[in-house]
Amino acid sequence: MSNLTLTDDIEEEDEEFPLTVTIPCGIIIVCLIFFAVFGNLMTIAAFIRDKGLRNVYNMYLINLAVTDLLLGLVSMPFYAVYTLKSHSWPFGYHFCKTYMVIDFALCLESILTIIVISLDRLLLLRYGPHYSHKETPKVAVLKLALTWIVAVSLYSPAIIGWDLWTGEDSVEQGDCDVQFANDLAFTASTAVVEFAIPFIAIGVLNFLIYCKIRKRSKISPVAKDALPSVTTAVDAKNRKAARFLAMLVVVFGITWAPYTVSTIIISFCDSCVDVNLYEAFNWLLWSKASLNPFLYAYNSARFAKNFQNMLACCKKGKVTDTTSGTATTNSKP
Repeated sequence: MSNLTLTDDIEEEDEEFPLTVTIPCGIIIVCLIFFAVFGNLMTIAAFIRDKGLRNVYNMYLINLAVTDLLLGLVSMPFYAVYTLKSHSWPFGYHFCKTYMVIDFALCLESILTIIVISLDRLLLLRYGPHYSHKETPKVAVLKLALTWIVAVSLYSPAIIGWDLWTGEDSVEQGDCDVQFANDLAFTASTAVVEFAIPFIAIGVLNFLIYCKIRKRSKISPVAKDALPSVTTAVDAKNRKAARFLAMLVVVFGITWAPYTVSTIIISFCDSCVDVNLYEAFNWLLWSKASLNPFLYAYNSARFAKNFQNMLACCKKGKVTDTTSGTATTNSKP
């Protein structure tokens, strides 16, 4: 009787979703992957083709775009197979570990980059005209290198060696998950490091940016009369940057919070969160990679114009010379 029950359970776990579920989910997943790959490729291409976009601030945005692109090329496609096969991992144990290292590193790098972007905007307001002398491309590269080191180092040792340290394999055969998924102490600690602390840090940085902008907007009438056009320009620009950061924070909070909270709950109560709902939260987290290119275009006229030019070239079936006078004109902010 017990063997019969065990067999029924295994068959139930291996049963794939019906087509009425697989097809709509597959369409949504394909759309998310398409926008993550195509949108971030256009962002990177715009940075390469338009010299006017090559500044320190946009270097950070491009790092975020590269991270999101890799999520669209690696994390999302392989997990799409896992999701649509009713949470069955067909790629083996060793590739699962490699995949988890890449995915966790990319997700954390995305968060760290948003922190760096927020800090960069605060430094711009603090340094003013001296910003370009202090925050050089070399400094930006060093900051980004540090974020990648932290992103890879936080989870990788535990993902690779958890079952070797404990001597237990807590992941069922045919599944792909981290071995520490049910360890409350480790999961809660990493959730604090990965979500709570960054979210608070980003919130504080953006609040300070808002205060700085408010203070600048209260500049004396004499100063405004002396340099009216410059003051006004520094203020569409600072406010626009603050608005963009606020949108990044909101998107980050909405897409990450459900996954983080449910992950903590699962660590001490595996059956308290429906597995399909948890997978939906996972895809909600990755959807940020698909949304970010739209934010770039919405908040930067120069990025938007480059996107329009590239889409127009795709429609015509030819590549426009980016050094031509027309391209230069269309790239103005």
